[in-house]
Order: sequence, then structure tokens, then C-alpha cells
Amino acid sequence: MNEKRPLSATLFALRLLSGITGGVVGMLIAFVVYFIMSTFIPSGEAVSSLSFFAIIVMAFVATLSANTITAVMLTFMDHEKYSRRKTTITQVFLFNLVLFFLTIPLYLIAIPLEITTGVVALHFLLSAYVSALIMEVLAGYEYSLVGIYSSSLGIFVSIGIALLMLNSNVSQLVLTLGAMPAVWFILELVGGFVELIYDNFLRFYGVDALNVETDLGGDTMIEKESEDEEDEDAGEGDDDRV
Repeated sequence: MNEKRPLSATLFALRLLSGITGGVVGMLIAFVVYFIMSTFIPSGEAVSSLSFFAIIVMAFVATLSANTITAVMLTFMDHEKYSRRKTTITQVFLFNLVLFFLTIPLYLIAIPLEITTGVVALHFLLSAYVSALIMEVLAGYEYSLVGIYSSSLGIFVSIGIALLMLNSNVSQLVLTLGAMPAVWFILELVGGFVELIYDNFLRFYGVDALNVETDLGGDTMIEKESEDEEDEDAGEGDDDRV
């Protein structure tokens, strides 16, 4: 069983920087795409569907670029943990591509119901959450549970903040453009705190509870008893044949 590498303050800061950078770059790319498309869309209710189409394209570009760039940044900033760079980037890119096609029916349903912003927020949160899970699982099988716990807690915090912001007077465009940097900052911030807390727990108590090879429920004993019973049955079968 490999020992967990403690999270240093430098790595914590580098991960935060990676999340913010990826989110900001995705936001800027989405803003440029939306600005270019908006110049070709005339004003008026008759072209509202074109405006929604621009939002859908912006959401796709933002999620794909932000999540992929964050994966690239993390694999370079913390290359010891995220050592499978090409696989990680490829899997994150492919997932976000597939997710976009899966969300198209939701966008089509949301347009007449005027809940497009909610679908965009769901798209952002889900894409960032699963992208983070992909990176954590590929970072190492043994401590993938740490990543699952931290990413799940981080996305719940993001949802709570998003609900508070939706009830404020902040414009929907600002919320949409600022979603990816905020979500990735929260994911890396909460993930870093969870990992630091677990490092201290591991140092003080010596119980590596979130290592997938740690037996917390007596599974090893049950498997051993089953193997012993199979050996006994095999031995009795050999005696009968004699």
C-alpha cells in the first residue's frame, strides 16, 4: 500500500491558480464568442431563438475550454499527482463534448419555459464536477475516494452559492460568464481543505480510511473465510475420489 503524499501549501496555491486560470480563460473565450454572435443578431422578439442559440454555443465553448484548460494546467502544476497528462486531457475533452450533445434537448425544453439560465448553470456545474472526478480518478486509484469526497463537497458549496446569487440583483449575463472561474475556484479551494484535513487526520490517528485498499468492513476476513471453505470442499472432493 502506497503512502499518501501530503498536500503542501505550494501545491495548494498552484491548484487554485490552475482552477482560476482555466475558468477565466473559458470565460474570456465565451465572452468573445457571445460578442461576435450578438453582432449578427438583430434586436426584437422574433429573433429570440437566435439569442438562445448564441447562449447555447457560449455555454458549450465555456465548459469545453475551461475544463480542458484546467486539466492542462493541473497536469503541469502538479505533474507528480496528475501524471497521466494525455489521458486526463483527452478524457476531460471527450466528456465535455458528449455532455454538450446530451444537454441540447434540455436547452430546447428550456427555451419556451424561459429557464435557459438554469440549464446553463446545470451544464456548468455538472461539467466541472465530472471533469474534476475524471482527473482525480486518473490521478491514482488508491486515493480516488479523497477526490470524490472533496469534489462532491465542492460542488454542493457551488450550488449553494449559485442559489444565493440567483436571488440577488446580479445580472444573468454576469452570473453566466463568471460561473466557470467561480466553480473551479471553489472546487480547488474545498478540495484542498478536505485533503489538508485528511492529511492531519492520517498523521494524528494513522488510519488511512480513504485508501481504497483499507479494509473497514471486514471484507478481507470474509474473502479469506470463503477461500478456506472452497479449499476444504476441494479437499473433500479429492478424498472421495480416492
